[in-house]
Amino acid sequence: MAYPHVGFYFWSNLPLLKTIYLITLWLLWPTLAPSQPVVPIGPGTPSTLNGYLETFTDSTGRLTMRQIKAVYEQGKFNTMPGSRLLINYTTANHWLHIRLPPAKPQRSAVAAYLEIDNPRINRVNFYQIVNDSIINQAITGDSLPFATRGFPHYNWVFPVLPQVGMDTDVFVMLSKHGEILSTGIRLWRANAFEQYDRSRYLLWGGLAGLTVLVLLLNGMVWIATRDALYGWFMAVVVVTAFNLGAASGLSFQYVWPNAPVINNWYPQTISAWLIVLTHVHFMQRFIGQVAGNSRMVHWVNRFKYSIVACTVLTIGLLIFDAVPGNFFRFLVWVTLFFSAMVVPLAVLSLRERIHQREPIILFYAAITAIQFLTLALFFINLFLTRAGRPLFTMPNEGLVLVNYLIDLIMMSLGVLYFGFSNYRQRNEQLLTTLHQQQQAQSGRIIEALETERNRIAEDLYDDVGAMLSTAIGYVSSVLRTPDVRERFPLLTEARHLLSRAVDNLRTVSHNLMPKNFAELGLANSLAETIDKVSASTDIRFRFIVAGEERRLDAGTEVQIFRIAAELINDIVKNSNATQATVQLVYGPDTLLLMTEDNGPNPPQYTNLHSKVAFVDGRIDSDVSPDGVTVQVEIPY
Repeated sequence: MAYPHVGFYFWSNLPLLKTIYLITLWLLWPTLAPSQPVVPIGPGTPSTLNGYLETFTDSTGRLTMRQIKAVYEQGKFNTMPGSRLLINYTTANHWLHIRLPPAKPQRSAVAAYLEIDNPRINRVNFYQIVNDSIINQAITGDSLPFATRGFPHYNWVFPVLPQVGMDTDVFVMLSKHGEILSTGIRLWRANAFEQYDRSRYLLWGGLAGLTVLVLLLNGMVWIATRDALYGWFMAVVVVTAFNLGAASGLSFQYVWPNAPVINNWYPQTISAWLIVLTHVHFMQRFIGQVAGNSRMVHWVNRFKYSIVACTVLTIGLLIFDAVPGNFFRFLVWVTLFFSAMVVPLAVLSLRERIHQREPIILFYAAITAIQFLTLALFFINLFLTRAGRPLFTMPNEGLVLVNYLIDLIMMSLGVLYFGFSNYRQRNEQLLTTLHQQQQAQSGRIIEALETERNRIAEDLYDDVGAMLSTAIGYVSSVLRTPDVRERFPLLTEARHLLSRAVDNLRTVSHNLMPKNFAELGLANSLAETIDKVSASTDIRFRFIVAGEERRLDAGTEVQIFRIAAELINDIVKNSNATQATVQLVYGPDTLLLMTEDNGPNPPQYTNLHSKVAFVDGRIDSDVSPDGVTVQVEIPY
């Protein structure tokens, strides 16, 4: 079964192809008489209402039921060619009439339901007349509270019970306030209608539950990630659900049953504009359209501003009750304009980026292609159904729901996947930036420490070293006298100690920062340091450089020198070794610093691991009774 309000809903869920459906809805719908299941209610009742429905237009809008009955008896009602009524921009009252045959005396009367399948009708008056007496009536419409319908249904449904031996006349008055009146009329056997009606409500209930589930999932992710993309996707879903509820009549039944004034505020049209607005803005956020990567962004933004301006203008006119007579026609043209503009803007926005083969752009284009295929099937089935050769028996609203599920499920999965990917990339960028800032801060600290080390080394060597050298000179001059050497033998020992102190001071100063380190480089500075250490200890050191030497940044080379100095210092002080080897191997991607000694004692490092971690290195050590081997691998 097809619904005329389905078009607005379908249009609201297509990001690129909304124009096609709207134009068809308002311009071609009269020629598309959809397949409608009509159930006979007894013998002699036709299986279709074609040729049995009659209509009369009350242009005054003042005729009463009695007067309409007289007009009918005068033969002024005209037979409708089909079972669908379509009147453009009408303010008149349109009357429908159908006569049901009497029920057979030997059989119980079969209850029927008369359904008017457009829930957006301002006034609907139903009368069942038998022998000039009104035995059943309902005065209702979407401008009155929902309870006036009598039968709880989102469409207009009126129970009819034919009388035994007497014809039953059914009159229905339909009225719209300057809008398009388009509705189908169906007559159902009671049990068939109830069975089909349960399936429809079950379908709507399942769709509502899925919508709430998707909103909850995206809401939790939005709270966790604080990414506005999820919020805008939720806005698209909420506005689309509102549009669907307003178009189907479900919102009037369950959301605002006692506030019919909302139905006069064009909720379906205004929500359709908001769908375009949120969908376009969501597209921009989803594909990352900004001024830096798109020339279309300014045109898309102007388009969004025009939607906001029209929405504010319309709401203002409604608030101050200043709506002109042809306002609905204005809304139709504005909606057509928005529909016509959103297609090229969205296509051009995707075309700008699709050549880059970005996964998110390809995903959005694929979703659009799937929706286009669904829309094409929808129209093909409508035309073939009209010709009596439908592609499939699924009702047209089923295709609409398939499209909505595609938009709801697949787009939601895409938002979650690409949203998390962007969130992870942003976190990685933040961590990288934080690491770089920490390295820069550490570099500044190390630079300050190195400056202080250089100052201490210079002070030790220039000041303390000079004083010790002067003291050695004084002692040496005294020791040139033979009597002094004989009387004070300890002075000779003191001179030796002073000489050793000068040597040790020179070594300490050199380890703090070798002179001309920047010019010599890491390998030459280590070679010079090892030569001096070998001269002052009994351990035989050997230094090996392998690979093509490459210079690193000054801070990294200083840290590697500190690491090597601590390894060498530990061998001298703690290992009790007699032989040691220091290797510096320049590989293609990493620098390997390796020390080996034959000492039996394990190493006793102080802050070696922190120094290695600072240069993102990795340290491995092997301690055995035969000696200690340490490898430090440092990436370039």
